Amino acid sequence: MKTLPIILMAILFGIVVPGFTPKARMQANGFSSLPKEDKPVGDPDTRVEKALKKLGLKYEVDKDGDFKLVFSVEDDRTQVVFINSNTETLGKMEIREIWSPAAKFASAPPSRLSEALLEKNSTFKIGSYQYKKSGNTYYLVFSVHLSANAPAEELGSIVAAVAKTADATEKDIMESDDY
Repeated sequence: MKTLPIILMAILFGIVVPGFTPKARMQANGFSSLPKEDKPVGDPDTRVEKALKKLGLKYEVDKDGDFKLVFSVEDDRTQVVFINSNTETLGKMEIREIWSPAAKFASAPPSRLSEALLEKNSTFKIGSYQYKKSGNTYYLVFSVHLSANAPAEELGSIVAAVAKTADATEKDIMESDDY
């Protein structure tokens, strides 16, 4: 009988708090990160295009419809940043990813590096290091998830921070300027 109130609370909590429903958890974990139904894959998001033009930033649109920007950073270095056109939703929020590669590994990255990056994640106001895997190759990226409707100035600040953070890591870890 003592477990009945706990079970009822869990059911009620799952109904009242939409972020804890199985569907919301799957969406939050990227299992259902489908593009908006009214925007086919490959079309650039006009909101991003408008913001980048307002900021006077040069960009290219890749075959997926994502925006590719190349920034000049310290010491005559450059850094590429991608702004995804496809968005995801969490509850009523529409979010997009802004990311930049920092390193490439032919196999699983060293665990000491992963531990150090995980600790470093707690120092960022926004964003985190992640691995994106393609085949056997691991890409270390710095990534920020931002409102898809963020104003141009906010998007510009985030893009600049992503470029600076990823480049500093690339310089430190790889001692190169590949991105």
